[in-house]
Amino acid sequence: MTQTKPSQTVSHTSASLAWLNQIKGLALIWIVVNHVAERLFGFPLWANPAAGWPPLSERLAQLQPLSGNGVWDIPLNLLRYLGWSGDQGVQLFLIASGFGLTWGLLHRPSAPLALRDFYRRRLSRIYPLWWGAHLLFLPLGLVAGIGLSLTDASFWFSLLGIRLTPGQLYYFAPAWWYMGLIVQLYLIYPLLWKALRRIGPARLLIAACVAGFVIRAIGLLALDAYLDAWARGAIFVTRLPEFVFGIALAAWLHRDPVAAHRRLHSRRALLLAALAYALGAVLAIDVLGMTVAPFLLGAAAFVVLYAFLAPAHPSTAQRSTQSALTWVGERSYALYLMHHPFVILLVPFGLEAGALQTIGGIGAAVAMTIAGAMVLERAVGAAQRAVSGRGPRRAAVSLAVGAAAGYGALLAGDLLVQHFDPQEVFGWGERPSLQPDDAFGWKLIPSSETLLRWESYDYVVTANALGFPGPEPGVSKPQGTRRILAVGDAFTSAEGVDTDQAWPRLLERELASTVRVEVLNFGITGYGPNQYAAVIDAYAPAYRPDVLVIGFFVNDYQDALTSDDQFRESIGFGRSDPNGAPAALTLADLRQWIDLRAAQPLKAWLRGEPNPHGYFLGNFGQFERDRPDLEIDGRAAAAERLDQIGQTARRIGAKVVVVLIPASIQVCRPDQLDYYPSNIDVTDAARFDLERPQRVATELAAERGFGYYDLRNTLRTAPDCVYQPRNMHWTAEGHRVAAAYLADRLVADGYVMP
Repeated sequence: MTQTKPSQTVSHTSASLAWLNQIKGLALIWIVVNHVAERLFGFPLWANPAAGWPPLSERLAQLQPLSGNGVWDIPLNLLRYLGWSGDQGVQLFLIASGFGLTWGLLHRPSAPLALRDFYRRRLSRIYPLWWGAHLLFLPLGLVAGIGLSLTDASFWFSLLGIRLTPGQLYYFAPAWWYMGLIVQLYLIYPLLWKALRRIGPARLLIAACVAGFVIRAIGLLALDAYLDAWARGAIFVTRLPEFVFGIALAAWLHRDPVAAHRRLHSRRALLLAALAYALGAVLAIDVLGMTVAPFLLGAAAFVVLYAFLAPAHPSTAQRSTQSALTWVGERSYALYLMHHPFVILLVPFGLEAGALQTIGGIGAAVAMTIAGAMVLERAVGAAQRAVSGRGPRRAAVSLAVGAAAGYGALLAGDLLVQHFDPQEVFGWGERPSLQPDDAFGWKLIPSSETLLRWESYDYVVTANALGFPGPEPGVSKPQGTRRILAVGDAFTSAEGVDTDQAWPRLLERELASTVRVEVLNFGITGYGPNQYAAVIDAYAPAYRPDVLVIGFFVNDYQDALTSDDQFRESIGFGRSDPNGAPAALTLADLRQWIDLRAAQPLKAWLRGEPNPHGYFLGNFGQFERDRPDLEIDGRAAAAERLDQIGQTARRIGAKVVVVLIPASIQVCRPDQLDYYPSNIDVTDAARFDLERPQRVATELAAERGFGYYDLRNTLRTAPDCVYQPRNMHWTAEGHRVAAAYLADRLVADGYVMP
């Protein structure tokens, strides 16, 4: 390579390279804006090919400007387009990384690159902060529910910087995918350095572009499920051109700084950069165009920024070396590690939260990012000084003792939660009483008695030999006895109260004073229309009930669309015992307790969104308008199962009664339910339709000649709310009120004759 002439020497100082830190600062800010925009406006289709990428017309339609926001239209669209192009900050970082590595080596004596020293310096530069970020977010994950766990294998792969698979690529903080790419590029850099010394920057860049573009194009055209990871840069060769562009640029600036500076500041260079950027922007809308679009966009943006930020003459030092932009660039790595978890935690999703909430969330995310980066740098620096002062062995012992003490305190906290307020972990809280079943998906463990404690519940489930709640019925019906077979979900089985307090048991007692009756309870927690029909098909012909009573809950339209396999996976069959050592050692109850008591309320408040746990317990989603899955698909699936039940009933001469069980929010006041989200108005008719589940059930029952009872008014007559204040099911009083009402109606309407 040509040696630099004395007259062309450029000082290798922080001042002369301040422009590089400023480009890194702009790249970091651009990436942060990108992630904010993705929270507010969703993910752009432009420049983001993935499996199932929509047609070109849809991709172009997404780029249409937003409208209808009044004076906010212009700033919103500026933020949207600037943010959606923010992935180009990654290209800037790649070019800056290649430049910085090469520039430093070019200013050292021209001795062979010492691999051990090179890798030691590279690893010591990136891994301490990387590990520190993981450790910093571990306790924050407990409080804020943002998901790092020592028990997750992905955590340990992430510590190593391994992010290759689609699932691992975006683990915890999606922005951290870049770490896996930069580690790969650092590992192969010595080969690139050797090639640079041998063939020069121009040939190296051409070779990198040819190889990178060809291999990238093959993957873009051939891959499907891995397309997003491939296009993003999970494998280094797909982003090699940008990295090598930085290497080549450093070599050109070092070889002839005056000429290189002049070319990069020329109008011709700026015009070519503008044309390359425009071409890259157009190509980024197509899969094959994404072969070269990232390189064109990144290289063009870097050249333009260089022209504006670098001094006009290579020997001129920049004045603004201590500017805010330089400060950001110097700390860009720590800021990068901190920003995305806080953006996810604090910035509302969508624009519904309103301007003040959105601006406040963005401001809070920026403030927490800066504070977190400063804490991270200082903590890691202190740890490194402690290691160097004490020696590796003593430092390791101190770290191990501190970690053991911290874990012991957390373990004690988990045991306290297990004892005083056990949580629903490793699947459903009812799982210890359940087993898989080929015919119905799942049922109770036959001939068992199980104490269940979770989420404010403390009750005993008693199962007969068939695997259903209550006493086992005889097959032969006694002479003169009316028999009722009840099916239903957790309200029927009955979740939250002992089995003998379930409404079918109480119904039998209520009717006993009027008529000889047996009530067979075939309700199981989680059952829906698919299971109701299967149970009735299996047992009604044998037990010959006179009446089939269906305890139909408001979420049964959704349950009708859920397969047995999906239910079994949700229940958690095959997972660790929620009451065993694995739950304690992984702090499962403590983590869940903090998530429900602190993390979810905090995130809901910060984002202006409803608490997701409260939204689930109140079954608000079942009343949302514009739900074709429930109004059309769910209704059709439920109707099909009711037809199946009707056919069975006609074969055995039984009548069918549908009992619509309301959700807690249809019966109780918000102040009676601890989980009721404070920012939800269920009477908002534009958002919710509180009559839909009952209206649809009334129509389905009438079409089939079934009896129908709506329990809303009856349950409202109770002096107090009959739903659990911290869960979704009835109290013992709720079962009593429902049983008394049904006993009166079944007799009065002739379903059970004295």
